[in-house]
Amino acid sequence: MSGGRLVRSATSRVGGSAAASCLLALALAAGARNANADEPKRDARDPNQPFPPESPRVLVQPDRSYTYESPLPYPTLPWFLLQFLPSPEVAVGRVHDPNASTEAAFGMRWQVTPLLWSWGTNRRVSRWRTFVVDPLARHAGSLELSGAVEYFFGNVDRAILRPGVRAYFPVAQRGEYLSVSLGTSTYVYDDKARVAYDVGAYVLYGLFGIQATIAPENGPLTAIGTFRIRYF
Repeated sequence: MSGGRLVRSATSRVGGSAAASCLLALALAAGARNANADEPKRDARDPNQPFPPESPRVLVQPDRSYTYESPLPYPTLPWFLLQFLPSPEVAVGRVHDPNASTEAAFGMRWQVTPLLWSWGTNRRVSRWRTFVVDPLARHAGSLELSGAVEYFFGNVDRAILRPGVRAYFPVAQRGEYLSVSLGTSTYVYDDKARVAYDVGAYVLYGLFGIQATIAPENGPLTAIGTFRIRYF
């Protein structure tokens, strides 16, 4: 009898310990579930996501508008010095007597452009230039008021002031490779007003060119050939 009681007592203790262990395990599992429920969920695609997650940065949208500005060339010291570089020329004609033999006179020409209107530039920028004229504006197609001061040696031996009008037309690569011009000018010779007409061809952005000027009513300056050197 006493042995059976001992066995039953031991069995009841073991059963009570097992039940207590089961209850403790269930309580821990429930606590873990509640803790996991309170923890923020992480992105399954990024296991290295920091906790707490970083706040997203709000970037300012870029300015997608655009503006343009008209070129405004202005006189500079190099430009001023280049204006003193003359273009050599040769005049051919008869002095005083129409029956006299033809004589040649060497001369030099300095040029200036007080005003130019270009139809070859972009329509969004100004088409007007004063004194300082970029080669593209001139040789891509333009109309200019021109001025020139010439001095001839030899049988002519005098200075001439020649205002005029000239138009430029592009031939190759918007005039950068080749352009041509047509113009007219007036001047005073022997106290008489004279009229002359000129044609020209220019290469290398208009840096070099050849001009032929014809003045039918002026004996000493009937024809003038000019090797033009000009930039801006």
